[in-house]
Amino acid sequence: MMSRSDLARKLKSKYPDEEGHILKILDEMERVELLNDKRYTEQLINHLTQRPIGRLKIMVEFRKRGLDEKLIEPLLLSAEYDEEVTCKKALEDKKKTLREDDPRKRKQKLMNFLRNRGFRDAVIYKGLRTMD
Repeated sequence: MMSRSDLARKLKSKYPDEEGHILKILDEMERVELLNDKRYTEQLINHLTQRPIGRLKIMVEFRKRGLDEKLIEPLLLSAEYDEEVTCKKALEDKKKTLREDDPRKRKQKLMNFLRNRGFRDAVIYKGLRTMD
């Protein structure tokens, strides 16, 4: 499944001279509900919240797909996404594989790992405090 903007981008790259026709086709697809950004957004949220990633990474995924970011918050609430719980789980999983003896370097590696996963700093610090 794709968002309207994903499909439009893909079609415009293949058929650059047909922009008017592409827009008509996309409108018709939406009319007959073959293309539905709300449904796509719900499926994407369900998929992303199953992975150990933070709210910032979820926002990046939405931007990449050209979706309305205002839809995220209510969908995250309905998906019962808890960033702190997800962060703690990612932290615990990473701690098992981390082979650093120096506590300062270990903490820095964990922070970098969580930042790369899209967790906000406040959530990371809270998760690291519970680890100590």
